[in-house]
Amino acid sequence: MYPRSYYTRHRRDSFYFFIDLGDYRRRNLSTRVYEDTIYRDEEPVDIFDDRDALSRAYAAFGEGKFYDSVVEFNQAIEDDPDNGILYLARAQAHIAIEDYRAAYDDIITGMEFVPEWAEVEFSIAELYGDPDWFRNHFDSLSNWVNKYPRDYKAHFVLGYIHYFQQDYEAAKSEFIYTLAWDEEHAPASQMMESILAIEAESEVLAAEKGEAESDLEDENL
Repeated sequence: MYPRSYYTRHRRDSFYFFIDLGDYRRRNLSTRVYEDTIYRDEEPVDIFDDRDALSRAYAAFGEGKFYDSVVEFNQAIEDDPDNGILYLARAQAHIAIEDYRAAYDDIITGMEFVPEWAEVEFSIAELYGDPDWFRNHFDSLSNWVNKYPRDYKAHFVLGYIHYFQQDYEAAKSEFIYTLAWDEEHAPASQMMESILAIEAESEVLAAEKGEAESDLEDENL
């Protein structure tokens, strides 16, 4: 696990999503989402000491009790059904217990409430205190997709994981498959557009770097 201090919710300006991810602005989380879904004007609280349903859900996940985490997220969502972050969080717990259809539904619902989610900067792996848990969950999902290649919902979930691992080439392959099944799939289209924008920006930066290096070589001749 991370140091205990990483598991404190309600710190001012902090983006808490399974762990304290630091200043929400550094993670490119919109102020609207932060104020509407993350921050509560309360004293900071250690999730392992708190009795709030969401804290219990995060605490169970952090301890590797993934079924318990789903149960607690169910309660948190029942208490706050319009909070898109909760659906996106429960999706991770559903992935952990290999319920990929439920994970898919949660991601879709979460991104409907939080359309800015594709712009948030974090790694799925960093949400896990134990990196072996992430690798096991990722491998299980990958194996499922290989075993059931026509399950486009699982393909989308795998693409979502790749996307937030910044493995954009792998993510594109999964989203292309998703869009082949549903060409109007809004979250897949949104993340594909983000990937294409990132790739275009990288190409521009690479070209500018190449020109700068070429100019420097000319000066040294």
